Parts: sequence; structure tokens; C-alpha cells
Amino acid sequence: LLGVSNSHVERDKRKIKAGTKLSPLLLVRDPVHGKVIVADGYHRLCALYAFAEDALVSCKICDGP
Repeated sequence: LLGVSNSHVERDKRKIKAGTKLSPLLLVRDPVHGKVIVADGYHRLCALYAFAEDALVSCKICDGP
């Protein structure tokens, strides 16, 4: 995870504290390796993790090539 001192993470933490909704994370399935990759939203994920490790996060999941 990125540190909480990262400027993008700090910006997203301010949004969370203000009650602003964050965009969903974009996840891509990699069936070859059996993994899910964060394609967009890693900073948002790090910011949310700083508040609650088990928080529910809005996501969109796409199948990889």
C-alpha cells in the first residue's frame, strides 16, 4: 500500500472525511494467473484502507483479454 503521505491518497482521504463519494475501482480479472488486478483506483483503495481495512468498496470488474 502507498503511504498516507502520498498526495493522491491524502486528497482521497479528504474526500472521504467530507462525505464525498469516490469513483468505483476498476478491476480486471486475469484468469491465466487466477488474480484480480486493480486497473484504476489504487490511490482510492489505499485511502479507504487507512480508515477501515474491511470497508465495502464499489468496484467494476472486467474480464481480461
